[in-house]
Amino acid sequence: MRFSHQLLGGTAFATLLGLGASFGMGWSTLQQDLEMAGVMGIDPETVFADRAGFKAAMKHHAEKSGAPEAEFTESNWHVYRFLSTMRTPMPSTRIASGLTIPSTNPEARSSCLMAARPMLTRYADFYLVNETSFFVQLLEEFHGMGIVWEHRYYGESNPFPVNLDTPAEHFQYLNNEQALADIPYFAKNFKRENFPDDDLTPKSTPWVMIGGSYPGMRAAFTRDQYPETIFASFAACAPVQAQVDMSVYYEQVYRGLVAYGYGNCTKDVRAAYKYMDSKLRRGESAAEIKKLFLGDTAQNNTNGDFTQALIWTWATWQSQGPDGGVGQFCNWLETDPKTNKTAPAEGWAPTKGAKAVVERFAAWPGLVPRVNAAFETNCKGENPDEPTMCNLGKRVADPSGIAWTWQYCSEWGYFQYQNWPPHEILSDFQTDRYIQTSLCYRQFPDGLKSGYLPRRPKARQTNKATGGWHMRPSNTYWSGGQYDPWRSLSPLSQEWFAPKVDIITEIPECNKPTSPREIFGYIVPNAQHCYDFRSYFEAGEKSRQLWRAALHKWLPCFKKQE
Repeated sequence: MRFSHQLLGGTAFATLLGLGASFGMGWSTLQQDLEMAGVMGIDPETVFADRAGFKAAMKHHAEKSGAPEAEFTESNWHVYRFLSTMRTPMPSTRIASGLTIPSTNPEARSSCLMAARPMLTRYADFYLVNETSFFVQLLEEFHGMGIVWEHRYYGESNPFPVNLDTPAEHFQYLNNEQALADIPYFAKNFKRENFPDDDLTPKSTPWVMIGGSYPGMRAAFTRDQYPETIFASFAACAPVQAQVDMSVYYEQVYRGLVAYGYGNCTKDVRAAYKYMDSKLRRGESAAEIKKLFLGDTAQNNTNGDFTQALIWTWATWQSQGPDGGVGQFCNWLETDPKTNKTAPAEGWAPTKGAKAVVERFAAWPGLVPRVNAAFETNCKGENPDEPTMCNLGKRVADPSGIAWTWQYCSEWGYFQYQNWPPHEILSDFQTDRYIQTSLCYRQFPDGLKSGYLPRRPKARQTNKATGGWHMRPSNTYWSGGQYDPWRSLSPLSQEWFAPKVDIITEIPECNKPTSPREIFGYIVPNAQHCYDFRSYFEAGEKSRQLWRAALHKWLPCFKKQE
């Protein structure tokens, strides 16, 4: 386990910061790059335009930021990695050995913010050093120590090497129960040589956990299951309800597109897929469609793998919404290249025909670069120095992608396939069966035989263990974006299959859970995934202020444990 800490004076915050998860080749690492570009206020399109350059720029930024080197700590079975850093202390503190000693001011509180992230080295400096980071701003306001902490099986916190040769047996310890248990173990044994006389463990210091997406889930779960370790939690965009069928993901994308003025785009995309699906069901025409979009050798892919690649038209939705790639695609599709006129509300298909819409779809300049970046291919020979290669059915090779695939295939589900009629914006070939066989069974060929990979994700068992969206941990604040697909499985969900409880903004009393029919939280308007973690996003300020106000109310009631 690796972590990073920052001590400014007085409260212990445990901050779990993270990114959204999706499916398919390259989605894990690439989606994290896209998410972090959005958080940092960088145009995410640069990730596609020059991914190598983007990574180099991020590495250079980290080296120049003053972020600390990683450290390691041992559990009883493997090594974890962590990072810690310092910022300018408050006037009431004194500095020793480059770190800040807790203030003797009785009004100051000590805090430790822990961020458990899948891959620690990426952007840890931003969270702990950059003054525009919401996390850094909290550290300054509450005089806290910040910790970035790496999740088991990610980065360098591995009990076994994670690669395509890793047997399914070695993933048996990658589960929610054991991953959560790492946190109290780490907190109980946390100490700093620079502070030999200070008890920084949860017995004497309130630990507060902040997380978005999967880390937001962990923030809520840990407060619920280990309240003696985590005093308070901020669970942003946290889909705590495990569910295999997550076709609602694209229903949220559809709703957002319509709300942002792209209803014509949704209708044309639906018409295009109906046309394509009819062609894909026939051999010769299927090859023509695949080559039209992705060039020679694309015809060798299955219909499921091919149409999954086309989902990259929507892949940046949770990190950018209608800005960037999604808006560019819809503007391209709905603009007549000859007249420069915009399509009417019903789209172009009724007048130009679905075939014309498909051809325009296939000609979008942003599609091939996205597919090649995500699948590590060279479709259409985009890179002239490499041979043309468009194999979309490869197993995920990125270690973080492998680990996350195991997690959703074994426990969480989250299968994102064709949404409901009449709002479909994907191909009919994107099905539950495709994800189960092509993304789960294919990724872990020895999984079923070994007995460690279940035939279906154990979503019901997971919810029974965690409480799912019925959980009501005290001292917990929930947030979600209005058009964030992941909010559909959070306690803030208003879907027809959700409990649909009342969302309140009145701060509950310290250590008092809300009633089963209420949840303390806020839905950020016109926002997607974890937008309230973006300090520059004005609509998220109310959410950030609610969280700050809650902490100011809850922290004074912290009592040291005997």
